[in-house]
Amino acid sequence: MRFGAIVAIFIGLLIILSVTHVLPSFFFAVQMFFAIVFLYNGLKVFRRFKAEHMGSLIFGGILVFDLLIDANIIKGFSGWSFWALVVAMIGSYIVGWGIVTLFRRSFFRVGKDPVSSRQTINISRPEEFKEMEIELEANLTKVLLMDNSANGLDANISYDKLSFNGNLQYNMDRSKATLKAKCKARAGVSSVLSKSRLNMEVSPKPLLRLEAILDGADTVLDFSNLSLDRARIKTSLSRLSVIPSTLKDSIVDIDCEVTSLNIRAPKDVGIMIVHEGELNWSNFNNLMEREKGYVSTNIDRVKTTCQINIKSDMSKISIDWI
Repeated sequence: MRFGAIVAIFIGLLIILSVTHVLPSFFFAVQMFFAIVFLYNGLKVFRRFKAEHMGSLIFGGILVFDLLIDANIIKGFSGWSFWALVVAMIGSYIVGWGIVTLFRRSFFRVGKDPVSSRQTINISRPEEFKEMEIELEANLTKVLLMDNSANGLDANISYDKLSFNGNLQYNMDRSKATLKAKCKARAGVSSVLSKSRLNMEVSPKPLLRLEAILDGADTVLDFSNLSLDRARIKTSLSRLSVIPSTLKDSIVDIDCEVTSLNIRAPKDVGIMIVHEGELNWSNFNNLMEREKGYVSTNIDRVKTTCQINIKSDMSKISIDWI
């Protein structure tokens, strides 16, 4: 709001100065305004050596030169028409692209290390807890959860600061630990999965509970060697792979919308699937249909079971036995 107010005041002053003949004409006032805008944007080239900033700097200089001609400060030249300035703007950006392409690693970077926009956050804790709760929120991110035999917890987020916001928070209350992990794309960012990664490794011994909200994420939740109690997952426009726990009986609730869901079931784990909504099954390997869902054919022979409750809308499921 303040910036908009300042711009409004500045434009109003230019209009007043033009109609009171302090400035030669209204077109002169408008040209002065755009010269300042282009120069301001062009000066960013010294911070980020980009073609758009170089083009703005060149064209801003052309506008200032034309203003000095119109004000009779520079003589011997004739001013340019509106369409001539439009063509000059196009030429400025072409020249700016060429300069940046040729000299990207030249004198603008001499003596300076390239400033990386990459941000990495790490958390490492010993096995100091008997229960672990993970609260996960991610979009446009590659997510991996698996076991860790060396530590109680190792978690890290790696992302581009220009495109994402990320955070890791660890809290300990008596014997219960909580990890809050968030990696979310900024407004307007899309199709940048390779620019953000979230990895979490947890000891197999503590009792684990998970709450996850995933949007446009590529996620692997490997509970096979984790003492999972319950996981609640809400996902949309994502790919999700879940491997049930082999260490204890568990429940996995999945609310998926336009999601590709892959269940990779260990052969020594019994699977019970309760399904609600639309779901496209790609296979029914080793499954028997029961009321409200399916159960695996090994359900009477195994010691460990996993109940998977699926609520879906326009999603696809596949089951692989490993």
